[in-house]
Amino acid sequence: MAAPSVLLRWWLVVIVIALSIHLGGFPLLDPDEGRNAEVGREMAATNDYVMPRLDGLPYLDKPIVYFATEAAVMEVLGPTELAARLPAFLFTIAGAAFLWWFAKRVWGGEEAIIAAIVFLATPLAVAFSRTVIFDSALALFITMATAFFYLACEDESGAGKWSSLAWLAIGLGVITKGPVAIALPLLVAIVYAIWRKRFRALWSWGGLALFVLAIAPWVWAISRAIPDFLHYVVVTETAQRLATKALKRTGPPWYFIPYLIGGALPWSIVLIGSPRAIDRRDRSTVYLLLWIAIPFLFFSISQSKRPQYILPLMAPVALLVARIWNKARSGSRAAGVVLLAFGLALVIAPSFLHLRAEYGDAARLSAITIGIGFLIGGTSAFIKRRDLALIVLTIPVIAIPLAANPMMRAIGLRRSEAALMDQIRPMVTPQTEIVGVEAFTGSMTFYLQRPMVVVTPDAEEFTSNYLIRHYASFAGGASIKPMSWLDAALRDGSTPRIFIVRASDASHRAQLEVSGLRVVATDARYAAYRR
Repeated sequence: MAAPSVLLRWWLVVIVIALSIHLGGFPLLDPDEGRNAEVGREMAATNDYVMPRLDGLPYLDKPIVYFATEAAVMEVLGPTELAARLPAFLFTIAGAAFLWWFAKRVWGGEEAIIAAIVFLATPLAVAFSRTVIFDSALALFITMATAFFYLACEDESGAGKWSSLAWLAIGLGVITKGPVAIALPLLVAIVYAIWRKRFRALWSWGGLALFVLAIAPWVWAISRAIPDFLHYVVVTETAQRLATKALKRTGPPWYFIPYLIGGALPWSIVLIGSPRAIDRRDRSTVYLLLWIAIPFLFFSISQSKRPQYILPLMAPVALLVARIWNKARSGSRAAGVVLLAFGLALVIAPSFLHLRAEYGDAARLSAITIGIGFLIGGTSAFIKRRDLALIVLTIPVIAIPLAANPMMRAIGLRRSEAALMDQIRPMVTPQTEIVGVEAFTGSMTFYLQRPMVVVTPDAEEFTSNYLIRHYASFAGGASIKPMSWLDAALRDGSTPRIFIVRASDASHRAQLEVSGLRVVATDARYAAYRR
């Protein structure tokens, strides 16, 4: 294929800049963003890059890589929304850079830059490049491992080098989000290697050494502090998540179909509309099809389902689109028509929808703005020049960070405690104790930049499977108190305290008011009381 046009090179720069807009432009959303950002903040504050902590308690639901990365950023930028989200953005950009390198090595020329552009213009990649969650980092390491295994199968002279790098990437994925980083690349690579009769290319002693080197230091250090760590990770966070409904994240077998199609728009339509352009005799194409199909099947039969689980599929989708782009004229026209239809719906529908007053106006503005972007993208159906058509197709997706910011700020008023903590902060002295009565979110402690006491019968408020299962070990400590502690705290007038309770918790609100406390701050979800 020809060298990439100057227009595509500059457009890639524009995309990167566009995706960085408003990265810190709205509050951290609970539960995930607030909790994950608070773990990173506490890691930076304590300078302990081994033990993740939430409200001073061990948080072992996820490994160390993302927390350590955001903690390092916070050491430089301070504990802000930008610092919390920047690692996800950087991991996403690194993923696009890796796809560019891989596509250039395998195919060369224009396909490399198309792969990077398409990847950065998938809704799923955009969404999780701006979310304080681990999946952008995990997707990068899974992408690297899966790609390196392909090179190991195809490059006989360099098989040892490539398989070693694959196992290093797997190790980094394991300490990002656990053993799923082992399963996905191997499931794809093993099937392909058997077909190519290159199974031994997937293994190397160097790879084993790099894998152990990546995971052993942290696993050893954390296991010394928490002896049951490995049992919890292997049995609870992996086996039960995949094989049982114990973690209550199940869904039907077809759960991921709309997320794959919608998360990869408009490129999923390009692929669906161009079946003849996909050359199944080409080995790299076969590998990409396996790379999409096998993880999709794996997650579809899993008992744990969340939209971000299929984020790693955006990489092979982008590579496959790059591979067929110049032959996919019917698919790009179909994608343009779909974008036009979506655009019309987004522009017209808000006038007929009844939304919550607190974010209704912002949601309508964002929907109409995004709809206009889709209408612009839909004009690609009429453009014959392929690089220009590609650019126009990306516009609806890369415009989302700018267009959606008013809606995200409005949602933040309901899904974040930043505003409530702003009200409370002037009342807090170094001696003040913040007490959550069956009430806690990560954004509370993140924005207050201090721990709080949580009165709870089960630790459900922490949304941590580890803390819930180990409640008896922590109840009565500095952070978690049993419900019986509340009466004594209300009788104690010597310690200045601010009590936070859910706005809908009528019984505890009545208990606080009977004890002489008054409301000093409120938001949609919580109320704060003090004497």
